[in-house]
Amino acid sequence: MPHPSIDLEALLETTAREREAVTDPAATLGLVTIGQTPRPDFEALFREHAPRAAVRIVGALDGLTTGEVARLASRQDHHPLLVRLADGSAAAVPARRIIPRVKRAARRLAGDGASLVVVLCAGTFPRIDCGVPAIVPGRLVPAVMRSASRTRRLGVVTPLAAQAEAARAKWEGDGFSVEVTWASPTRHDEIGMAARAMSHADLEFVVLDCMGHDEAYRLEFARLCGRPVVAVQTLVARVVGALVG
Repeated sequence: MPHPSIDLEALLETTAREREAVTDPAATLGLVTIGQTPRPDFEALFREHAPRAAVRIVGALDGLTTGEVARLASRQDHHPLLVRLADGSAAAVPARRIIPRVKRAARRLAGDGASLVVVLCAGTFPRIDCGVPAIVPGRLVPAVMRSASRTRRLGVVTPLAAQAEAARAKWEGDGFSVEVTWASPTRHDEIGMAARAMSHADLEFVVLDCMGHDEAYRLEFARLCGRPVVAVQTLVARVVGALVG
């Protein structure tokens, strides 16, 4: 059953007091990556769109050794998330193992002075209660696409084949008819296959449904598939820039 229409202002959960804090020229923007830091790509992206804000990023898996992450990743789950580690490698870790760590990281950033927190993952996340407004791309992006789309007919590109069914269920639950494929942002050999799958003329938009797909990837994907392509990473950064300036 489609979810009820989401009001964007309620989605961002900004009271008048909170909005004033977010637009403070000295505001601190807190970013939570679901993997490990450093992530200079995310820092540069959000600094570009929010030049007045101080940007601080933490990783949900910071402090874990490669072996500890491997043990988390070895536990099978119907909803794995693709994470990047400090050494540049990638792993698929069950969402249920990451979500509590993301919540703790968000509360830590808020406690350290962040006036807005962004979860750097497009997957399904629950409400993040951390004492300040928190942007969850998996809730924000469907609301934006609902406003932009006439037909509600979308292509959705996940980073992992194992995420495809969860992505389909999520987007259909948000009221869309979707075609789903996958292409990892860390494996360029998958882009051609995914672009061909998303070249149907009846797809109004194609959503790169992963924070790892950057603007260069979006442009290449659009060239290959011939459809309008939205990168979640770019969309979220622009919304954040509008909030914190």
